[in-house]
Amino acid sequence: MHKALLVMLIAAAACGGTGGASSGAVPGGPTTQSDPGAATPKAAITAFMAAIKLQDLDALSLIWGSEKGAARDIVPADQLRKRELIMECYFQHDRYVITSDVESSSGLHVVMLSVTKGSFTRETQTQVLRGPKNRWYVANPSLEPLKDLCAGAVAK
Repeated sequence: MHKALLVMLIAAAACGGTGGASSGAVPGGPTTQSDPGAATPKAAITAFMAAIKLQDLDALSLIWGSEKGAARDIVPADQLRKRELIMECYFQHDRYVITSDVESSSGLHVVMLSVTKGSFTRETQTQVLRGPKNRWYVANPSLEPLKDLCAGAVAK
């Protein structure tokens, strides 16, 4: 009996979204593992939020990054999944809206997001910047404004 339960738990974990292989088919995101980033800043945000919603850490590692490229190529492997799981907790949402996108003279985009989980909405910002091969990456997402959504103890 316990052995069967253990097998079912392992099978369920294998089917889960966190850490599973990504086809790269996150809307607005990379089309393949060899094509990280997004074509536009808005597509980068769309792919980032879709990867969060789908709990697809592999897709998240392709769209989150810096001017050096995708996080999967620049963040040490032992830290990558930990950081992704933290972002997934904070940014998990029922819906989101891009409320503003301001481009600086250097080409950096500061994007304000309205993130809704249940009946509660919080505002936060992130940056979107250009990386290698003219691709766009979500960088420096601000987690602090979303901490109560992650904790599940939402206060008004």
